[in-house]
Amino acid sequence: MDDLKAFATGGAKILDSQTGDLNADGQTDALLVLDPPSTANHKLGEGPARDVVLLVRDSSGQLKKFASNDRIVPCATCGGISGDPFGYTRLEPGQFTIVNGGGGREHWADEYTFKYSAEKKDWLIARVVRRVEDRDTGKQQRIELTAKELGAVTFGHFDPSTLPEVELP
Repeated sequence: MDDLKAFATGGAKILDSQTGDLNADGQTDALLVLDPPSTANHKLGEGPARDVVLLVRDSSGQLKKFASNDRIVPCATCGGISGDPFGYTRLEPGQFTIVNGGGGREHWADEYTFKYSAEKKDWLIARVVRRVEDRDTGKQQRIELTAKELGAVTFGHFDPSTLPEVELP
């Protein structure tokens, strides 16, 4: 059994871990969401973001860190009154999805899907779904962006802050 805790360094804790064949090579890889150590009491909406780490097997069968991104999963207090905005991760052969959400009356949710490109030997953003709903009025808005609109952006370089916001009408 792999020791995924060995990849949670500097006092970080594993918030979520999923295993599966991330690059469609027949071997079991891993995706980690790491929660950094809390250094102080942060105000609502402030604090360190979480680090999402891709671990792939090398030729000897050992898991190695391939890439990471600390811009996808917001801080523990960044979900508004809904609390922690991290939702979940989902793995399928050759791809993975990360879901976040939060807010209060206006609840938001973001879903990011990355697919492995054998040509680039990396994961590229393939789909983004952003939603917002007014829980009192029931009004909703949603945008969906595909790889065509997003371009060939790798997991390690993906920054959700560059995407259009979804706003209620």
